Amino acid sequence: MEPLVRRIDLAIVLGVCVGLAACSSANADSDAGSPSAAVEDVASESVDEGLDASGSTDEDVADAGAPTDDAPATVDALRPARGPETTTAPEANGKTAYISRLLMTSKTIEVHWSDTEGVAEYHIHRVPRTSDDEPRVQAMTADNRIHVADEGGRFTDRGVDAGAEYWHGVREFSADGDLTAHGWHRTAAIDDEEPPSMVDGITAVAQAGEVLVTWTRPDENYQLHGYRVFRGVDGAPPESIAVTWRLDQMSFIDDEPPTSAQVVYEVVAFDFHWNDSAPSGVTIDLP
Repeated sequence: MEPLVRRIDLAIVLGVCVGLAACSSANADSDAGSPSAAVEDVASESVDEGLDASGSTDEDVADAGAPTDDAPATVDALRPARGPETTTAPEANGKTAYISRLLMTSKTIEVHWSDTEGVAEYHIHRVPRTSDDEPRVQAMTADNRIHVADEGGRFTDRGVDAGAEYWHGVREFSADGDLTAHGWHRTAAIDDEEPPSMVDGITAVAQAGEVLVTWTRPDENYQLHGYRVFRGVDGAPPESIAVTWRLDQMSFIDDEPPTSAQVVYEVVAFDFHWNDSAPSGVTIDLP
């Protein structure tokens, strides 16, 4: 996901909005990373499809579990997704490779891994998840290797047990057989079709040529994973413009809003299984 930039010149606006609601944002994913980075398509076909981004592009910035109430009080507002989608896979840096889960059910888990220049072979692994601590690369062995490929792609793991939680990982090897990168992603063989409830307390305030949108967490947020922000202008269908996989990210700054228009901002919450909440929106007339 692209970095969140703090805006000092909106300090006054943020102060006004503290009493109205908590802040937030983000297929550029979406890819959101939905959002999320992780928005797989706005981001690919949306974080939905991956691009958790987990594997994150962080699609795995956020924890898959339910959010807590002790999140940091101050979080820089999200920005519109421009250029590479937030769920675009980062290049291997010699240590980290990109993997994401696209679809999870009680019978199958579909994973995706990126195609990296110079990689001759990809090994996909699955190990039981007994904690939220990411396993070391040494945990990837021949015994838990479930797939081998010579290019990036997708693989449907049909050897999972219903209800079980896993780490799915990828190792990348050069033509000489050297391990160049690896990465993990949390998965769960669970059927979950229940979306989070709508976000609440959404507000929009215009100042100095920008619009600050804020919202609060949904009441029913089991395995909440992130938020997507949409914008509609003069009655046109809202389009996704940002995604975040941070649960404490509840503000968005539109730094290039349209002028002389009626604008609708909508925020959608999504969970670990890519279920989307109904949109919650606010309308603002911009001069």
